[in-house]
Amino acid sequence: MTSNAQIEGILIPMPTSFKEDGAIDEAGTDALTDFYINAGVQGFFALGTHGQGMVMEIDERKRVAERLVRRVAGKVPIVLHIGTANTYSSIDLAKHAVSLGVDAIAVVPPYYYPHNDAEVYLHYKAIAKAVPGTPMFIYDNTETTHVHITPPKVLKVIEAIAPNPLAGIKVSFLPFDQLLGYAFKLPKSVGIFPGSIYSLFAAYSLGVRGAINPPTTPFPELCVKMFLGLKHGKLEEARKAHDQLAAIMNVVSRYLPEHGRVVFGELMRMRGLPVPRFPRWECAPFTDKERQELRQGLIDTGVSLPLG
Repeated sequence: MTSNAQIEGILIPMPTSFKEDGAIDEAGTDALTDFYINAGVQGFFALGTHGQGMVMEIDERKRVAERLVRRVAGKVPIVLHIGTANTYSSIDLAKHAVSLGVDAIAVVPPYYYPHNDAEVYLHYKAIAKAVPGTPMFIYDNTETTHVHITPPKVLKVIEAIAPNPLAGIKVSFLPFDQLLGYAFKLPKSVGIFPGSIYSLFAAYSLGVRGAINPPTTPFPELCVKMFLGLKHGKLEEARKAHDQLAAIMNVVSRYLPEHGRVVFGELMRMRGLPVPRFPRWECAPFTDKERQELRQGLIDTGVSLPLG
């Protein structure tokens, strides 16, 4: 287990690979793990939204977590998302995560049913009590949970889970000015990890510690380059990586409205990764013409792709 103080940088929200029939693809998931380690990511944020944790059975999540921990073998920190709509299954996953020796657990607020603030705090409190001393991440994903944990509410969560430390918070779908509220109002011990790579570029100097950005997962080496440039004061290198990522996302975003997350499956395969299916559910497939246009668009931004 890595020291909480070392959790920073690009925490990759690792996708999970699936077979064509929807079963977990262990070989593809291993290849993804190796891909990210070789790219130099600072850590993993696993089995959240992009990791498809919410569409897996509890035993499937445990198997993927076990495989990931073995494959990473302590090289970088692992923040394992264990959240579900049900406190008791979240506790089950949290205990399992702790038994694996992960560095922190991430917990999305309970979702589907509307929950008031007291219910959210009690959810976090029950999980913390079940795994005493375990560092925790809040996973604020208002788009999917309809629960927004504002900075004052984060302070309430810190009280609820004490003495467990709050190691960080992933903040998704927030305008930049609202993101800064977390950086300015929360204790420095709480790492702020926006769901936007662009927010990391703009706010690193203000205390934002890293990023957990699903759309750029097929291009981890550029994310790492940007972060290291920021960390070591090589701002021109950071800017170049940032601008290339922006150009790539401009290409990728053209296909998201019609095809959804299957775009990322196409991108992973274009990068040479053996991912038969992503996401787990069926999506509108790419045509050969769209696939060729996407490939050429990436090449035009400077991405190096294997022949195929």
